[in-house]
Amino acid sequence: MKDTVITTNPALCHDCYRCVRNCNVKAIRVKEGQAQIVPELCIVCGTCVRICPQKAKEVQTAKQEILAALKAGRQVIASVAPSAPACFPIQSFSQMEEALKALGFYAAEETAVGAEIVALAHREYVEQAPDQRPVITSSCPVVVNLIEQYYPDLIPHLAPIVSPMIAHGRILGKKYGPEAFIVFVGPCIAKMQESRAEALSGAIHAAMTFAELQVWLTEAGVAWDAPEGTGEKQTPGAKPAPEKARLFPLEGGLVGTARLSTDLLGERMVVASGLDACQDTLEDIRTGMLQADLVELMACKGGCINGPRSGNEEGGISLARQRILEFHSRRQPGIQLPRDQWPPLERILRDRQVPVQTFSEEQIREVLHRVNKYTPDDELNCGACGYSSCREKAVATLRGMAELTMCIPYMRRRSESLRQVVMDVAPDSILIVDNALAIQDMSPSMERLFHCKLADVVGQPLASLFIAVEDFLRVRDTGLPVIGKVRQLTENVIVEQTIVRVEKQSLLVAILRDITEREKERKKFESLREETLERTREVVGKQMRVAHEIAQLLGETTAESKMIVSHLAKLLQGEGKK
Repeated sequence: MKDTVITTNPALCHDCYRCVRNCNVKAIRVKEGQAQIVPELCIVCGTCVRICPQKAKEVQTAKQEILAALKAGRQVIASVAPSAPACFPIQSFSQMEEALKALGFYAAEETAVGAEIVALAHREYVEQAPDQRPVITSSCPVVVNLIEQYYPDLIPHLAPIVSPMIAHGRILGKKYGPEAFIVFVGPCIAKMQESRAEALSGAIHAAMTFAELQVWLTEAGVAWDAPEGTGEKQTPGAKPAPEKARLFPLEGGLVGTARLSTDLLGERMVVASGLDACQDTLEDIRTGMLQADLVELMACKGGCINGPRSGNEEGGISLARQRILEFHSRRQPGIQLPRDQWPPLERILRDRQVPVQTFSEEQIREVLHRVNKYTPDDELNCGACGYSSCREKAVATLRGMAELTMCIPYMRRRSESLRQVVMDVAPDSILIVDNALAIQDMSPSMERLFHCKLADVVGQPLASLFIAVEDFLRVRDTGLPVIGKVRQLTENVIVEQTIVRVEKQSLLVAILRDITEREKERKKFESLREETLERTREVVGKQMRVAHEIAQLLGETTAESKMIVSHLAKLLQGEGKK
């Protein structure tokens, strides 16, 4: 398995499918809504890093490896890509060297030295291998990955020559010794993978992007020094420097560095930058109809000056090109290397294509049916999922690279269908308004409750239905829900209302339970209860009066009886004494 140079932060990845949509080789698998890069399919172009709106794609860093080498006492040597003047405010390479030394580097040199000899090696190969024409340049690691993984039949056309990074790394290794720690610094993410390739190992120990270097310089407080004695523009009429390797990162940079003739350049040279253009050119070569001697392909549009991790957020390709040309126009140290000092430049290319499983028409149709696509008219081919057609997405689903739920039209219809089911069968009335209390949607039960039609009231103020909107305003302004509150909305409508705010959508959703009849029954019961209590009070009052009268009569009779008995007792007592 290839090293995973680019990874996805799942906490930041949110179902946008933009990386899938922009990946030329569809090397991204979506699983449970998360985009995952498949290393075996990835060509490390960095497009997903460049376009991710949530910055969920993360690139490996080299800083810790470099710090470890410094701590171990090794001499850390930088090979700096010739696109540096487009990304940093330098007029002379000495400024870059001093900045890197401030970080602890022992030395820094220009990768343009390697670019010079690699370009000349391409020229020689074109002249010596006429049967391999058109010869495709092999300096861009993304293009090499693209051909080895997706156009292996064109490997015979690919020049078996190492990139300027590897060539320069070998030069530096020989110059500073085996204990030196060689670091490539440039705008390319694929260089990280290239430096670790088994067939190229040992030349470069770590690869750091310009973006990472920029952060490191800022954290360390390193400022750019003024150039010392170099960097002044050449005087008018002075003979320009013979080498053009510092123009290597521009479109046609290799062709120019190789000093190919103007005639050859005009008729037998093809230059293409950007993955779309590269793939179109490879398709033309595959047909056998493209007549050319040398084809220079660069994965980044405009060349290496537009690398995915250039760290330069100011200006575009044109400004970057202008900066490179201005840097080249200044008097710079010579970078030509005698032929007898060239390192080995040969490389081995191999077929790394991953077998792709094929599926029957029946299997593809089954997947399409699962997202309600039964006829060609149902296949919108809108590309929202990231694939150019519904069939391509169906095949990706069968391969485990995509999910059914990535089909936006299907999910929208499904959501609308579920919404309609809920709206249609809900016994309680459902009402949706925006923050301005304008009616957005309502259920059929709501229409029946207020004797209206959605088409007639949508967009109208809520007050057109009822004036008791205080609870809606309170929920909108405070965010606190109203739960089960009884309100009389109109003369004939009493509801138990629950109102909530839909965060981040500026909507309020209300569920209104019609309790009008229940309230009428409750009021009837209250009236009956009051009437019953009143009658009970009357009966009790009468009973109390009767009881009082009886008690009064009983009291009088008792007193008379007592008097008679007492009198009789006295009489009997007197008779007894006699």
